[in-house]
Amino acid sequence: MRSADQSKLLEVDQSLMKKLGEFVDRHFALACILPTMVVVFGLIMVPIYLVFQESSFLDTPGQFRFVGIRHYIRIFQNVDFWRYLYHTVQYSGFSSLLSFLIGLLLALCLNQRIKFPNFFRVWVLLPWAIPPVVAAFIFKWFFNDVYGAGNDLLLKLGIIQSPVTWLASETFAMPILIGVDAWIRIPFVTIILLAGLQAIPQDLYDAGNIDGAGPFNLFWHITFPYLKGPLLVAMVVVTAFSFRFVDIMMALTGGGPGDDTMLFAVDIYKSAFLRLRFGYSAAQGVIMLAMIVVIILGYTYLLRSEVEE
Repeated sequence: MRSADQSKLLEVDQSLMKKLGEFVDRHFALACILPTMVVVFGLIMVPIYLVFQESSFLDTPGQFRFVGIRHYIRIFQNVDFWRYLYHTVQYSGFSSLLSFLIGLLLALCLNQRIKFPNFFRVWVLLPWAIPPVVAAFIFKWFFNDVYGAGNDLLLKLGIIQSPVTWLASETFAMPILIGVDAWIRIPFVTIILLAGLQAIPQDLYDAGNIDGAGPFNLFWHITFPYLKGPLLVAMVVVTAFSFRFVDIMMALTGGGPGDDTMLFAVDIYKSAFLRLRFGYSAAQGVIMLAMIVVIILGYTYLLRSEVEE
């Protein structure tokens, strides 16, 4: 009798263990991702909700009342908003384009059989390792009109006859800002595209060479299609970061000369912490979030079919 009872208990235990194992197998992925979901919800979704809520209230000192979409109406009626938005699109667009072109060129070079490849990869990654504020101050020293190395070099070469106030010039301030931002982003794009290049089967190139395809045809019909996935990742990250970065501009030009390099993200910062218009600033933040989401969805829509193929 005891033996029969023990046998039944053993069967029950085995059944429970089997069910437990099946439950763990079904929900293991969820258990692994749950901590990340909690962090994302707590550090991203909750602040976004609070920003949406804050954008509907007037919270100037001594006043706090519901104003609905009044902040959004004022933003779109503000001429400065459109000017700063133009600066932001110009800055982000040219910086991203420059990062992609130079990053692709460097990735193609590093993918070749060269001597000391690790040495060159370290040097390519160096700008990415430097904090953006530090990089901005390095370039600010380089372009300083009094003791900067840039003016000194150009004067010695006879290219200019007198020092140029680069960062105070309406002509040069924005291009310098774009160049510095691209200089910082290029290593990231290079590494992403290099990883994509190294994943392309060599057999495809061998077959193309046998068929008599030239370098351009090999790139266009083999390399570029395989790079569309990594390119999508790089485009999304670089564009999103260039839209919201303020430290480079604040350190280099402070928005000047005048407000010729003022970016929308910097105006959001100033609205909140200098003008103390937190509700208005929150509404600006919501608009920027919407723009970034639209851009990311646009990238995804344009490249989704090619990536799936």
